[in-house]
Amino acid sequence: MAAPSRELVLCARDRLLKAANVTALVADRIWYRAPENQTFPNIAGFDTFGIRDDATCITGEEITLNVHVWTRDGMDPLQDARSIAYEVGRALHGYPLPLPSNQLVTLDHRGERVFYDQDGLTGHAVVEFRAVVQSN
Repeated sequence: MAAPSRELVLCARDRLLKAANVTALVADRIWYRAPENQTFPNIAGFDTFGIRDDATCITGEEITLNVHVWTRDGMDPLQDARSIAYEVGRALHGYPLPLPSNQLVTLDHRGERVFYDQDGLTGHAVVEFRAVVQSN
């Protein structure tokens, strides 16, 4: 059995690669980790934070999933980051991701933070989701 957070990240990335509203903005530049010579805009980075959430006879976990959006150039990197973050939220909110060896109970978009990175050029959005996963 795979770790619930690992399966969540794998399936979330696959879903984003298949979501036309997302790929219209970032093409296929959706990575677990951005390459050194990355092209903008892109989605790179899926960090998680899990908390054990067992019930009687059920093993579960509540997972916070953060999807990172990166933009640069364009008219306004922050506005571009907001647009992509919005589409990421739409693509994953409530979507029944088919986890291979665990069961997704809920996947809720909780919001996003949009800001400039320290370089002052790169727009960055962190799109936050809450997932509840049961282990089979």
